[in-house]
Amino acid sequence: MNTIHKIPPKPVLNHEHFGAFLCDIAARYAKRPAVTSYTRRGEERTFSYEEVAHHAMAFGQSLIEAGFGGQHVAIVGENSYEWLIAYLGTIASGSVAVCIDVEQSDETIQSMIREADVRLMVVSCDFVSICQPLLDEDVDRMVVVDREGEEGFDAFVALGEAAYEERGGWTRPELSGEQTAVIVYTSGTTSTAKPVMLSHRALMANAAVSIAIAPVDKKSFCSLPFYHTYGLTCAVIGSLIGGYNICIGNLKTILRDIQRFQPRTLVAVPLIVETLHRMIWAGIEKSVKKSTVQRLIRMGRALGRPSMFMPAKLIEGIRSSPIGSLRIIVSGGAHLDSVIGEELEAFGILVMQGYGITECSPLVSVNDPFDYDFASVGYVVPGYEIDIRDGEIYVKGVSLMNGYYKRPELTQAALSDGWFGTGDLGYVNKKGQLFITGRKKNLIVMKNGKKISPEEIEGYLSSIPIVQEVIAYGVTQGSSTDDVKLAVMVYPNPREVEGMTSYDILQTLQKEVDRINAKLPSYKQIQMIHIRESEFEKTSSRKIKRQMI
Repeated sequence: MNTIHKIPPKPVLNHEHFGAFLCDIAARYAKRPAVTSYTRRGEERTFSYEEVAHHAMAFGQSLIEAGFGGQHVAIVGENSYEWLIAYLGTIASGSVAVCIDVEQSDETIQSMIREADVRLMVVSCDFVSICQPLLDEDVDRMVVVDREGEEGFDAFVALGEAAYEERGGWTRPELSGEQTAVIVYTSGTTSTAKPVMLSHRALMANAAVSIAIAPVDKKSFCSLPFYHTYGLTCAVIGSLIGGYNICIGNLKTILRDIQRFQPRTLVAVPLIVETLHRMIWAGIEKSVKKSTVQRLIRMGRALGRPSMFMPAKLIEGIRSSPIGSLRIIVSGGAHLDSVIGEELEAFGILVMQGYGITECSPLVSVNDPFDYDFASVGYVVPGYEIDIRDGEIYVKGVSLMNGYYKRPELTQAALSDGWFGTGDLGYVNKKGQLFITGRKKNLIVMKNGKKISPEEIEGYLSSIPIVQEVIAYGVTQGSSTDDVKLAVMVYPNPREVEGMTSYDILQTLQKEVDRINAKLPSYKQIQMIHIRESEFEKTSSRKIKRQMI
């Protein structure tokens, strides 16, 4: 099919590999503030472009001096400046950075490190006990962030600094765009996490196109974990390509850090966006009636502009709030309710949704800020094309993975003639906007052969005020495995159901489900409702683990 690239990219720097990238940004942006972070105590640290490049090159030189040049280096820890330096330095030195998801179990973390043939680990203090046993196996060395002495990060980087001083320059290994730069694991939403190999060229091209088409401002904030490609490639590397100041944070201190840094752009997963949305509403309810504001938004939405009838004083009040500096939120990693996007727009914050896959480095599509549909994930970015085959989205382009590490059978199954089968279901409208309808693996097959996308059903229930989280799934009853009933499991919103009994909650849900069922064909009608008392288990990118249901 013909892919429509609606978004004209701004001209930006594009590099063949990370070595050229570091040299270029150091020379081009020099003293500009590049990376800001806050310690657990709230102390600010800001580093210039020259400093970032120098520290990264020093780390890479240390790998070479210590005999780890070209080897696999695992980075195990939460977001930090040292995490970023280890990542950049490893790749620029010709080694391979292995990004470990630290929200996995201890056993899974160890398994990932073993599987990736890691020789050296860069570890935050909180994860030393998990990684220590691996030193008795094939891992040769552990470098610990925030620790003094020979094992410490600073002492390790000093090896490279000393070599630089002695020789008057860095060792510059020969790099190519095709060689593997990182191994990063998929989120494991529906299956076991897979080790994805991404090349220098794939990451550089994806970061360049993300900053070229997204309206990222000169002060941006990223709280997404670095062990996922979305936040690291699109937000951090993209901002560095553009010469912007990026603040790196984590989910534990995001609200504090946003208030301190005052960014205009936030890159986040829907969970964070939903939290900010609730904060704004909580502030509004103190000054005016919620129903009044909702009515004004509905009136504006009907005319295509949710903010059309919003009072100026109300907008000013939001602007003076702790998160009032925000003007743009780029949401990705999971679906964001379109109602939230529309309401935030009414409050003066533009929300852009994108679609990304680890195997694609990750960005595939993003909304055009001047022509967007909140139900869509936007237009395909330059450098990619898509094809819809039997409802499944296939992707082809410059930023596709090299394959799965040591998994040739999986690689062969995923890639065919340069096309990657995403496993996502969707369609493209006449304008060229991409819509995601669900996951191929998640389809519920009914007795009559009809197939139901659980994501569609979940979308209907998500608009119910008392529903915070919901999963739709098929249940077999009786002796026949073909007799499938459509069921939903709901985690109620604690704030909305405060004071209600379990019976009251179920009755309220049943009334809403009856209303939804009346609009659906018989095979899509919900037949069973289950209520749970706790949130669903999630991946580190905040997607519900369906295989745990």
